[in-house]
Amino acid sequence: MDETKTPRQGSLVIAVISKITNFGAYVKLIEFGDIEAFLPIREVSSGWIKNIREYIHDGQKVVCFVHGIDKDKGTIDVSLKRVSTKDSKDKIRSYNLEKRLIALFSQTVKKEKAGKDELSPIIIQEFGTYTNFMENALNNTPEFEKSTLPKKVKEAFIKALEQNRKQKRYFVSYIATISTYNTESGATELRSLMKEIKETGVELGYIGAPKYRLFAEGTDYVNAEAKIDKVRELVTATLKKGGMFEIEKEKLKKEKEDIMANI
Repeated sequence: MDETKTPRQGSLVIAVISKITNFGAYVKLIEFGDIEAFLPIREVSSGWIKNIREYIHDGQKVVCFVHGIDKDKGTIDVSLKRVSTKDSKDKIRSYNLEKRLIALFSQTVKKEKAGKDELSPIIIQEFGTYTNFMENALNNTPEFEKSTLPKKVKEAFIKALEQNRKQKRYFVSYIATISTYNTESGATELRSLMKEIKETGVELGYIGAPKYRLFAEGTDYVNAEAKIDKVRELVTATLKKGGMFEIEKEKLKKEKEDIMANI
């Protein structure tokens, strides 16, 4: 096992469910080149699980806790039930912010006709993450001043950050309880529904069956709320034969990643 490309034990990771079995699920860790890890059924949720597919589905993106690494066997075990709602939310925000910053930096070096492949390793070596790089850039720290990145690239990146700060985006978040009384094909029905929800542009987060987080952004609150309304229509239509659907708005705190939310 290459330790430079594997997560640390006890860390939180973004995973995508790739294969579900009666004993658990295999997941791909997207921050580590899609390496495989195993999610035992006992680590999916607290309590007895009759049907694992009522809790997770193929292609679902989840936040997992790395609770076991066997270097000799080259295996990684992860857990869903050991991740709190807050930790999951914070991890997703951090992951999304990092992706947005990478995208912004790519745009910046392209405009400056610089090579991203040559400059990205410098950022990781000097700052560890793009998020840390952003914070140093905005505060013009001594570390940022001493960085070996080309001066024109650093100046262009600061300018891009400031421009994005001015372009405000609006966010809404809801906690939804979604379950079906369909005992014959309920799992298939819910998997199809989750796929349709994602296609509306609403971010779907797993909290713990039957609860999910619905997160939408837009140019204004009306635009963001319209996306949630679309989800309401989808769920109501899907569960018309029987099921539970409750939705409650979640209060959001202004976070530092909001300055990058439009990317």
